[in-house]
Amino acid sequence: MRIGQSTNKGILGAALLLVASTQPLAAQDWEYRASVYAWLSGLDGTIAATPLGGGVPVSAKFSDLAGFLDFAAAGHFEAQNPNFVFLGDVNYVGLGADRDAEVAGETVSVEMDYDQWIFELGGGYRISSEFDLLLVGRLYSQNLGQTRIAGEGATASETNHTWADVFLGARWTKFLGERWWLSVRGDVGTGGSDFAWFGNAGFGYRFSDLVSLGLAYRILSQDYETGSVLGDDYYRYDVALNGLGLALVFTF
Repeated sequence: MRIGQSTNKGILGAALLLVASTQPLAAQDWEYRASVYAWLSGLDGTIAATPLGGGVPVSAKFSDLAGFLDFAAAGHFEAQNPNFVFLGDVNYVGLGADRDAEVAGETVSVEMDYDQWIFELGGGYRISSEFDLLLVGRLYSQNLGQTRIAGEGATASETNHTWADVFLGARWTKFLGERWWLSVRGDVGTGGSDFAWFGNAGFGYRFSDLVSLGLAYRILSQDYETGSVLGDDYYRYDVALNGLGLALVFTF
């Protein structure tokens, strides 16, 4: 009886020792990255509030939009181990203006308000330490507040448009020594948009095990259309957001 009890205690002790020794190793398999970033994006494309006339062509650099910027914030988070990666991203831009403009040959005051949210959530399978296959979803929300032209009596009512897309893509990351790294990512998708795609190419420098700084060029293109061609709820947003991005990355 004592032999059996001793054997059971020995097996239990070995099992506890095995669990205790493997738990730290499993925890060490995961790496986490949190970053705050600024996307200095401009836009090119067409925006239409009516199916007639083909819409209004828009083309603006970030420097053109900076004067209208009220507030912007963006953040990114990733968790990865040798086999899987999970990621989330949020980007907000608020534009507001009270500007003078020429309307019908007269200088008038134009008041406008615009907010845009972009949320991203997804994950992927790591084929190797350098190559990931990704499946992500993006949710977009645009709110155009009431726009008024002072002195003209013209007012555009508030409108909101929200839609989502699912994307399939890939990412390649290459570490150059202990400090420098390169990264290229691309994906294509559909859903609320007839077609959408995203591209990001950049490089970074790791100052320490904790802090890195990254610089990238990114573009997000969406072709979204909603509403009846005979109604007043029609809206088309066929626009590519593009520009440089600067990120402060924390790895732990």
